Amino acid sequence: MNPETDIIISLISRIREKANRFIISELAARGLGNLKPIHGDLLLALFRYENPTMTELTKIIDRNKSTVTTLVNKLVQLGYAQKKRDKADYRNFRISLTKKGMALKPDLVDISRRLLSKVYKEMPLEERKEVVRGLAFINRNW
Repeated sequence: MNPETDIIISLISRIREKANRFIISELAARGLGNLKPIHGDLLLALFRYENPTMTELTKIIDRNKSTVTTLVNKLVQLGYAQKKRDKADYRNFRISLTKKGMALKPDLVDISRRLLSKVYKEMPLEERKEVVRGLAFINRNW
């Protein structure tokens, strides 16, 4: 056992908790307290990809289908997204943002930038890249 490296899960957990608190605070300050940090991945994916299917979204944000379904349904309920049957395959739904959902983009991009600024602070770019490479490697192990 190596105490310098064996604390990785604990560190990731603490970082995640602090990041979530930051995001929740930022969302509330902008009148978006009805959103949760977990909605961020989904919304950012919808800003980037046009009309993905539910299956595509599960792959993009690396979450299981039931989680994505719950998240999408909440965004639909809040008026930020809409679900439409896929014309090519009626069994699938395509997800898109409404005008109200698209209006979230400036705030969410700003929150993301502020969060990353806090996370990386004075860390040099090469070290940032190393951290991301290492965590991506670990993520692929699952």
